[in-house]
Amino acid sequence: MSPNLAIFSLRSLSTHVARCLGYEFEDLLCSALPGTTLYAPRLNSSIRNGLKLKARIARTGSLGGVFDNVFAIEQMDEHEVLLAVIGGVHDLALLGALKDWRRKSRYAICRLDELSIEDLPQVRRLLRELEQFDLVYCSEYYTAEILREELKNPDVLYLPPGVDTLGFAPAIEPLIRPIDVTNLGSIADATHDGLLEYAKQSEGFYFFDTLKGRFEARSPSEHRYRYANILKRSKYFLCHFAKMRSKEPPLYLEFGPRYSEGIAAGCVLLGSWKSTPAFDKYLGWEDAVIEMPFECPNPSELLRSLDSQADRLREISIRNVRQALEGHDHVHLWSAVVDSLRLPEAYHMRQRQEEVARKLDEFGYPTRHAAERRQQDANDGSADPA
Repeated sequence: MSPNLAIFSLRSLSTHVARCLGYEFEDLLCSALPGTTLYAPRLNSSIRNGLKLKARIARTGSLGGVFDNVFAIEQMDEHEVLLAVIGGVHDLALLGALKDWRRKSRYAICRLDELSIEDLPQVRRLLRELEQFDLVYCSEYYTAEILREELKNPDVLYLPPGVDTLGFAPAIEPLIRPIDVTNLGSIADATHDGLLEYAKQSEGFYFFDTLKGRFEARSPSEHRYRYANILKRSKYFLCHFAKMRSKEPPLYLEFGPRYSEGIAAGCVLLGSWKSTPAFDKYLGWEDAVIEMPFECPNPSELLRSLDSQADRLREISIRNVRQALEGHDHVHLWSAVVDSLRLPEAYHMRQRQEEVARKLDEFGYPTRHAAERRQQDANDGSADPA
């Protein structure tokens, strides 16, 4: 039996960099499961506003379903499984663009990427839309705990953010990576100033954002390719729990996709570390994260200490990559979804599983002598002729 999977995607509505990881996952499913149908309707502002208004007034199936297809603009075939890749609960209303989506799907799955427990009171009315699904899985542990209590119909899973571990797998060990430190996204001013000063004094390479405002990707797949190649060449990568810039420290600590991406690229992670059920299960090994405060005005002391421990950095990098290949790939998380719903074997991405397992068996850096010799050859080749 061949899989009959449909994916509802928001890629035609937004190319914000925060959504590109979800599109990476969609692309992988389409590649690994032939015959997958991708629905990405293009909605003008009037249709989008109408769908959101309808969601507030009448949920799907209510009032005899008379309003279900008021703003539906795209026909949908019948599918055994529909996966809706959703950013936040406000995006659920946009599913109404697919005519009779629930009736034409035997199983409906919602992947919910962004819903913090602090935001639940403001969106509680919208949560009723999740009752239409057979399975909801989200990447925030404490949110999943609350949804499990509040939702009557769907099963709820917590699954951490996955990553394309094959695309992020590195070939260069930390000691000879050209980028010393990478930070993307939120950072304390004092920490940024300290890293900038460290880079100037050491003549190192500190990679960081210099732009403000909305970050839209010209091409989501190219953005992910570039991002992976930056991290594969970065020695240190800053990772902190969500909402660390808030006036009030977050009560519920959640780790985001940067942790999975950083370990997959073999970076040495610097940032937030704290024992939580999710953190212990998915990032609980030695030196998964080297603790560094969010407000760290003098990071150079920590960096110079770590720089002097080449063997430790190498071991951290190898261990991080191997742990990513063992449990953080998109295929591992999708397998948990397939098993939870007891879907047919055809929905497992077996070829992808074999490729990831093979990479795990083969992964390793050249011996220290070979790596140092290769770096010396590179330096000699770039030197100016006498």
